[in-house]
Amino acid sequence: MSEARALDHDAVFRVGRVISVDGRQVRIAVDKLKNGSHLLYRGGLVRNVAVGSYVKIAKGFVELIAKVDGEVVGEDRGANGKYSRAVDPLSRQLDVSLVGYIEDGHFERGIREMPLLDNECFILTADEFGLVHSFVSVRDEPLQLGVLAMEPTQPVAVGINAIFASHVGIFGNTGSGKSYTLAKLYHELFKEYGSVGSFRERSQFVLIDFNGEYLDRRPKDDDLRSTAVVTSAANKHEYALSTRERGGDRLSLPSSAVNDISFWTVLLDATEKTQAPFLARVLDSDYWDERIAKPDDLLTVLGDMVLRATKSNDRSLDRQTVLNLLAEVQGCLGSSPSAELAALIEDFQQNLHYNATMGKFYWGPWSGAPIDPDHHTWEAKTKDRVTSLPIDFSSIEPGIDLIRFKIVLQYYNEVISGFSNREHISPLIKRLQSRVPDIKKLLVVDDTMQYDAPLLVVSLRDVNLSMRKVIPMLLCKHLYDQKKQSDPTNERYLNLIIDEAHNILSLESSRESEAWRDYRLETFEEIVKEGRKFGVFLTLASQRPHDISPTIISQLHNYFLHRLVNNLDIHAIEKAVAYLDRVSFESMPILPTGACILSGVSAQVPVVVKVGSLPAESEPNSRTMSVTKAWLTPLAETDAAPEKVPEKSNDTQPDEDDWPPF
Repeated sequence: MSEARALDHDAVFRVGRVISVDGRQVRIAVDKLKNGSHLLYRGGLVRNVAVGSYVKIAKGFVELIAKVDGEVVGEDRGANGKYSRAVDPLSRQLDVSLVGYIEDGHFERGIREMPLLDNECFILTADEFGLVHSFVSVRDEPLQLGVLAMEPTQPVAVGINAIFASHVGIFGNTGSGKSYTLAKLYHELFKEYGSVGSFRERSQFVLIDFNGEYLDRRPKDDDLRSTAVVTSAANKHEYALSTRERGGDRLSLPSSAVNDISFWTVLLDATEKTQAPFLARVLDSDYWDERIAKPDDLLTVLGDMVLRATKSNDRSLDRQTVLNLLAEVQGCLGSSPSAELAALIEDFQQNLHYNATMGKFYWGPWSGAPIDPDHHTWEAKTKDRVTSLPIDFSSIEPGIDLIRFKIVLQYYNEVISGFSNREHISPLIKRLQSRVPDIKKLLVVDDTMQYDAPLLVVSLRDVNLSMRKVIPMLLCKHLYDQKKQSDPTNERYLNLIIDEAHNILSLESSRESEAWRDYRLETFEEIVKEGRKFGVFLTLASQRPHDISPTIISQLHNYFLHRLVNNLDIHAIEKAVAYLDRVSFESMPILPTGACILSGVSAQVPVVVKVGSLPAESEPNSRTMSVTKAWLTPLAETDAAPEKVPEKSNDTQPDEDDWPPF
């Protein structure tokens, strides 16, 4: 640029001078000829400074960049007293905050130097504006996200390393576009790397989907929307889990995971001081494994338990204890129950009685002469009949069923022996009875199963409430622990994506014990604190950041903030995100659908981004229905042509195929 042209440029682009410096807060007095909304330069219009825009402060050879936070009007004390109008002595002043500086053709966030009084201030050129909004380092690869909401001609790209080697939070009220943003991020990633063999081999993405938004739908007629959500079927494997019926999809876990104490502690909500140690005694001992391998030995142990229970003076051991023990054994046999055991249970039901007043068992009808445990035939009527049962315990499937059987045996053995307090352990056994059938519908033990797709989508839409919290905990903890143990050199990459994260990361819940809540939060807090060191990263999407643990939110590296209306949610973000300015916070309740504030280590400065559109087949199943169209469309299609809905010339509602589709 020639000297004359440079002078001409500076004369037009200069907007004022620095009149005060208070830390990062700087005040600029605007030149009186620069108070318009636009400036004319070389036949074109240049947008003038305003709240939310940027200015350059020239301090010698250093160029400092500041963001305009507000405007005030002050009196120009140096103005000539002969002004004929009262407005002439007034001066427009800008309150700006320093955000970074330009050095060697690159914008760097942070404060290197402070400006001096009377330093000149300029509007950013197009090149300088591009530098401020260039978020991809020279050592990174770009991922196209969208465009600036206030300047649609300026594209916004983020670095793939900066985003996917970090913990990400996507927050916004329902209908604000957070699911679309999540799908956009991973769609662009898989579009770039999905066909690369080393990427498929070394990376694993697991998406916990609470509402089934990321499952592919079957194509209907010519409607191909949401038939390849996020990416094509070649890059993902879907698990539509359900506790409503058997025969559906089931997640595969190795036997090592099912034999882990953490698995059963999570599944059964075991308390720390009594129930968890009980489970540890079951899993750490091989006593029951040796007995089960020899049916005669196990039947002898069971018979001895029945005999000791019926001869005990412990008033807590009543008739139902013996019946429940035998019934539990029958239930653990699964699809191969014993007819002889069923007959024995029925006989015990009819003839075994307990006198609570005397604290003694009796055998036989009360109308006759029932015998008591001191009679010489008592052992033959109880223990000997159990030991003679023709039961083959090999029909019990290894894994969940086998461990359930061992837990039941350990419980009754300890209760009958007086080693455990029934009141402490019995709630665990009740949860065992209700949750094992559910978990068997959702999980299968398989040591040979290998996930050959880089993206796993686990839908919990048809899973009951208790399992909706258990399954994500079990899966995420297993994957995290396995990654730490089997990959010490971080050769592989693991990304856990949790949509509607407040369901399992809530700080308060009236449905669970305090110990279980602490265990749940500590597990994910460990992942968000230490996971980066092991190549494990979290992506969280939620409409209620206030409900999520502040520790987890504060440890996230990048934030995509959609519209948030609730003050508690906004305050939770304000406390956790150190990069946002006052203008960005105030704009969160009024962000349009599809726009979000990008802030964090991947962005030099917080910006409002309009997220780019997705192909129709890759959109999540989170579209807001058009009620006017739905109400005029019959549920069942017939051969007759549907009645055409007349168009209204004054209808301002966009068509459902218009973007953004929220």
